[in-house]
Amino acid sequence: MTPNARYMRRALALAARPPRRTSPNPTVGCVVVRDGQVVGEGVTQPPGEAHAEVMALRQAGDRARGADVYVTLEPCCHWGRTGPCTDALIAAGVRRVFAGAIDPNPLVGGRGLEALEQAGVAVALGPLQAECDAAIAPFRRSIEDGRPWVLLKAASSLDGSLATAGGDSKWITSARARRDAHRLRALHDAVVVGVETVLADNPRLTVRGVPGDDPLRVVLDTRLRTPPPAHVLDGGAVLFHGPGVDAARAQALVARGARLVETPLREGHVDLSAALRALHGLGCVRVLVEGGGRVHGAFLQARLADELCLYLATGTLLGRGRPWLDAPSPTLVEAAHRLDAPQLRRFGDDLRIRARIRYPVAPCSPA
Repeated sequence: MTPNARYMRRALALAARPPRRTSPNPTVGCVVVRDGQVVGEGVTQPPGEAHAEVMALRQAGDRARGADVYVTLEPCCHWGRTGPCTDALIAAGVRRVFAGAIDPNPLVGGRGLEALEQAGVAVALGPLQAECDAAIAPFRRSIEDGRPWVLLKAASSLDGSLATAGGDSKWITSARARRDAHRLRALHDAVVVGVETVLADNPRLTVRGVPGDDPLRVVLDTRLRTPPPAHVLDGGAVLFHGPGVDAARAQALVARGARLVETPLREGHVDLSAALRALHGLGCVRVLVEGGGRVHGAFLQARLADELCLYLATGTLLGRGRPWLDAPSPTLVEAAHRLDAPQLRRFGDDLRIRARIRYPVAPCSPA
């Protein structure tokens, strides 16, 4: 690996583990290098706080003058909650800036690199451009499609069940795997479940046992069946529902702090596209869908799921339990959904499989 690629790899590693959520901004990593030594590192802070470049320049101090900067995304050149990163880089006197990807935001879109060049700073696109593009996929989805990036998350027995036939699911996976799942929850802006999960498990959907803030809790509840005492409403939640719900039930939920959002119905259920657009309007860039099986299946059928994270308990068999994915089967294997380059990680006897979802060319036809 070349030195340039090694430094960009370090910037990508920083972006992959931000201390807190950064939405609606992308998570960016930055490394400042002078005379072959890393003198500053930074990662994007929460909205209104410093971007990765500013954090890295602060750490570098005077050593930033004449240094090279490796940043996973083109530096911004416009005023938002904070000032332009291009101005900070120019003022610091850096020599070169290597940007891993062009910013898809139309307010930037190459203008950041142009501003640096005009100020006499050498610029280059890359290295590791494909990896950097992949790292900003949720931000790109938000900018270009007006909806959040959707990750389906489930914990399953080796034979594909998320619960026994009677509904018991505590605990399929180990404490280590569950702790990792809470880290995943902390990095998402919203966590989504169906009302059946609320009725069966009464989940809290909070972050526990790891650092991080609770995501926005979201329930897909076509007929507003969520009980007002449900834990998911503690501290507020968004409930997406269809038209014509019971007014008294709606009033009781609002009194508990719920925010009710009516959407059109699609095949008798909440329109997922409309719900995602609404979440985008609330500033959500990353959404974690935790099920159950029918909800996972609905997102796949609508082609709205971007990624899968499956915790597989390899030491557990549940037989005819409740499947983590409940969706029509294609008539042919070639019409199945595929996972691109799955990443595997072990937690004791549990296995985490994480990958982007690749859809068949034509929609699946039920068997």
